[in-house]
Formats: sequence, C-alpha cells, structure tokens
Amino acid sequence: MADEPQISLLFATISEWAVAQGADKINRLPGPWTGETDEWTVKINGHPNEIDDVPPYGFLATHKSALIGMAIGNAYGGCVIGPSENELIEHFRSRLPSSIHLPRSDT
Repeated sequence: MADEPQISLLFATISEWAVAQGADKINRLPGPWTGETDEWTVKINGHPNEIDDVPPYGFLATHKSALIGMAIGNAYGGCVIGPSENELIEHFRSRLPSSIHLPRSDT
C-alpha cells in the first residue's frame, strides 16, 4: 500500500483555530471564510477554485503590520514568508482553547 500524504501541521493548526473561532461549512460561503488574531488575518477557501487569491481548499494568512509576513497553502504543503513555519504554528496554537491538543511542531 502506498504511503498516504500527510496533512501539514500548519494547515491542521490553522484549521483547528478556525473551527475554534466558529468556522463551519465554509464550502457554503460565497467566498473565503475570514478570521483574525491580534497579528494575522486568515482566509480559508472551501471551494474547488481560487477565490480572492486563496487557493482551492487552501488558506492565505497575511501579517497585519509586518512588511513581509505571509503564508499560503493547503492540506499538503505551502509557503511561509517572514516568520518560520514553526513560529506561525505556535502563534495559532497559542490562540486555541486549552481543550484542543495538537502535536507539537518540534516533534
């Protein structure tokens, strides 16, 4: 049996954070779901086509004040510009309710 692709930890963390913020049935929205932390704005696209620069079934995170701060991707990978991927994972993990426990990014 071939190895199944692994869902990226960044995508999983942003998805869990979005659900904790109330994201639900985003495929039924006319465009991407949008949420914010104190530092980042996140759009998640639940549609099979690109909308507002967000890839199909993917996310786009932009930093609110840094000149360079962006992440774009989907369940299987992406690109982070500015902070490290682990820093971004920890940012969204730190904003999850304490009842949600995702694997650490350094494991």
